[in-house]
Amino acid sequence: MKFKERYIIRNSKDKVLGHTDDITKALKIKEENKHEGAYIDDRKSKKKHRQTFFR
Repeated sequence: MKFKERYIIRNSKDKVLGHTDDITKALKIKEENKHEGAYIDDRKSKKKHRQTFFR
């Protein structure tokens, strides 16, 4: 099953925490899981969040 939402929230071990199109929802999920090293993967601008991928 392929998700078409723009934002994918992942933790430091690349486990998917959620899919959403709403940035406020994505930020809320990221804040709730910040102890796991959560970050937001943006499908439309990969280069913008490239720093979080390659730590």
